[in-house]
Parts: sequence; C-alpha cells; structure tokens
Amino acid sequence: MRRALYVSHTGLSEPLGRSQVLPYLRGLRSAGWDIEVVAFEPEGADLRDLDLDGIRYSWTRRSSSHALPVKLAEAAGAFGRLLVRALRARPRVVHARSHLPGAVALALTRLLPGAKLLFDCRGLLADEYVDAGHWQNDSLEYRLVKRAEKLLFAKANGVVTLTEKLRDWLRAEHLLGDRVQTAVIPCCVDLSHFAVDENARIESRRRLAAGDRFVLAYAGSLNSWYCEAQMAGLYAAIRRRRPSRFAVLTRSNPDKLLAALKDERVPMDEVSIEAVAPADMPRRLAGADGAVSFIQPCFSKMASSPTKIAEYLAVGLPVALNRGVGDVDRLLPHAMTVDAGAMSDDELEAAAEKLLSLPRDVAAARSLARREFSVDEVGVARYADLYERLAA
Repeated sequence: MRRALYVSHTGLSEPLGRSQVLPYLRGLRSAGWDIEVVAFEPEGADLRDLDLDGIRYSWTRRSSSHALPVKLAEAAGAFGRLLVRALRARPRVVHARSHLPGAVALALTRLLPGAKLLFDCRGLLADEYVDAGHWQNDSLEYRLVKRAEKLLFAKANGVVTLTEKLRDWLRAEHLLGDRVQTAVIPCCVDLSHFAVDENARIESRRRLAAGDRFVLAYAGSLNSWYCEAQMAGLYAAIRRRRPSRFAVLTRSNPDKLLAALKDERVPMDEVSIEAVAPADMPRRLAGADGAVSFIQPCFSKMASSPTKIAEYLAVGLPVALNRGVGDVDRLLPHAMTVDAGAMSDDELEAAAEKLLSLPRDVAAARSLARREFSVDEVGVARYADLYERLAA
C-alpha cells in the first residue's frame, strides 16, 4: 500500500470529523492507501466508539483559545509529533486539512524528499474572522494567516477547495502554483445515513405536534453570518399563507433568532428549538416539509459549502437558498431548490410561495444530493483521483 499522512485541525471525536473526515479516509484506504492520521482534538474529546477501520491514529491537543501564541505552540507540538511519524513511514502524500495543519505540513514536506503536499482548504480562514468581526484586515493575526495561506496555495502540490467559485478566483488571481493539481470537493453526505422511512417522518412530526402544518426546518449553527432576521422573515411569510411550525435543530445560542421571530410577531409556541446529536439528525429532519440555508454573501463565503444543504436534500427536503454563497447559484435552477435572491422582503415572500407550492419529491431531492454531494460518488472519488495524480 502507498502511504499517506493526514493532518486534521478537526478532531475525529467531533461531528465534522466523523462525517467530513473519516468517510473519505475509509474510502481512500479501500482505494489502496495506507492512512495515518494526526488530529487536533479539543478538551474533553470522547474517542469511544470511533471506528477507524484499519486507519492508524494519534492526536494532539487543540485549545479553545484562538490567541496567536497558543496556536503557534500547538503547531510546534504537532510538527514534532508529525516529523517522527513521517520519518518512519515516508508518506507519498502529506494531506493537511485547513491552515494550521497546512503550515505544519509545508515545513514537514521540505524535510521529506519525494513527499507531496496536499492543502485541503476548508475556507478563507483569515477573511472569515474579518467578516465575522473578530479581526481587522490590518491586524497581525490577519496578515500572518494570509501570508501562510498564500505560501500554501503557491507551494502545495495539490489543492482542494470546497467550491468552484474559490478555485476559479484563485486561478484568476494567479495564487495557485504553476503545476498544482486541483480538485473541487464540496461538503458531502452519507446518503445511506440520511435514508429515512415514512415511520421516521411520522414520529418526527408527532414530536413536533405538527399535524397537517407545514414544517420549516433549520439545522446547524446560528449567529455570525447565519441571517436570523431573514430566516425569521421567511418563516413569517410561510405562516401568513398556511399554518406552520419552525423546527430549529441547533446547539448554538438561539437568542438572536428568537428575537427576530418576535419582531415578526411569530408566536413562540410555533417554534421548536432542539440540540440534536448527529446520529439523530436524519430522523429529526424527516418531519419537515422544507428547509432553509441563509448565509451572508460576504467575501469569505465564496469558499463555503454548507453541509446542511447536502443533509436537507439527502433526507428529501426542498431548500430555500440565497445567492452569492459558494456554488449555491449553480444549484438554484433545480426543482428542489428555491431562490431567495438577496433575501429582500419581496424575495422572501416569493420564496415562501414557491416553497409551499412544491410537491413532496424525496426521490428528486436525493437524486440532486447524490449527483452533487455523495460521500462515495463525489467525495471519495475525487480525493482518490487527486491522490493518484499526486503519486504519479
């Protein structure tokens, strides 16, 4: 077997690690790669019931602090751990998921003749911090991260982006190295995990006391750039047309969303907010009739592929989307997507009307999910192809 060393800033104990890292690694192992993983795990990480399926694994600690000295110390510690493993295993590919592992891997591959660096860019990290209001674009942190990012795009042998929009922008700005191999791999979903039956739908609707009401679902994080006011506006437009329920599946603080719903004069007994374990997400979503994914279309979001879109479609839901986020615009002509444009009041009214008019078509939604977001047919296939090109 050819060897690859995978460095992930997302811990395998975390939901994203289990859904957006492990399935790809298992697929690469099945494709003939010997995989060793070093992941940054948060405090309190629970690694029980972690099915590694023959993948060798070790971890280093990831602090909750975003302070630059803390991150530099973490990077230094990870470099030592990785160097020992790399000198022993002599990997053909060093695969770095996100910026901090990328910086560590870049230094590492300079000591390993023949090893190819794959930078798996999960977004424009520094610009996300600016867009969220945490950094200024003239701050030391921003400048250091952007410098590291520029080096990674220029020096990596392979680059993965989540969106065609980011890849095309990088090429237009001449930020990619002359011989870099690229792949666009969005956040994918295990369609078998999100295959739900009618009994699951009935039970989910019973929990919501939905009756024959239209249930709008939202799953995932809130705050930052997640457009609570516009989501509340969409739900208010729906409930003006038909008795409805709003099922919000989140572990985030919902206060901002609740305030927006109150501003729209939405009765709180129509709103259900629940923290849901990843394993339970398909069954909870199964009770909905439609879903929403609204994100501010700021500069950094051209790099984003919201996992929730893949999950909604995989469970059979039509989804309301706004323009200007990642490759969302490319999805909007499909019958199971609803165009909310720039989320103006008139556009939200039109999106509500369209969402309510769509027939329930699980097969069509899952077909779109399979074509665009299947872990096996899109994610693993494109990673395996890129590994082969790097190893050639």
